[in-house]
Amino acid sequence: MIFADALHFSRLSEEQLPASLGEFVGLIAKLRDGLAEPPVAQNTWGDGFYFVFTDLGNAGRFALQLSDAIGRTDWTRLGLPRELALRIALHAGPTFVCTDPITGRPNYMGSHVSRAARIEPITPPGRVYASEPFAALTTGMGITEFVCEYVGRQPLAKGYGTFPTYHVV
Repeated sequence: MIFADALHFSRLSEEQLPASLGEFVGLIAKLRDGLAEPPVAQNTWGDGFYFVFTDLGNAGRFALQLSDAIGRTDWTRLGLPRELALRIALHAGPTFVCTDPITGRPNYMGSHVSRAARIEPITPPGRVYASEPFAALTTGMGITEFVCEYVGRQPLAKGYGTFPTYHVV
């Protein structure tokens, strides 16, 4: 799972919203559309993004692609704040798969979705953080396109608890 949040999105003016949708969110959609194996579920809440993948390597690579693309873009050229950045969190764990009665689309729920959501707010802007289960599984599976560097036990958002956390590079 990936949770990402656009830092300072709430500070955008009404005049900047069309550019943020077309350029910022459009860039995320373009990267997603270019994936060989797209996410099995996705959602957005304006400045928040949620993706579910069946493959950990694909999730990690996509998270790093997002971080890199957002970080390299000159947002001021598009009339957006220079400091516009994503905080991205990765987690792996069992979920409850259902059809959302409101949207009619597949959805993934449960405590592990909540844990992924609680890692994102503590992630520094422009970085990708991951949970220990994500780091352990990718290492155990021999995924070598990225590494998970231990940053320590971090208190997660909303009093969720303190967990080992990793920086994905």
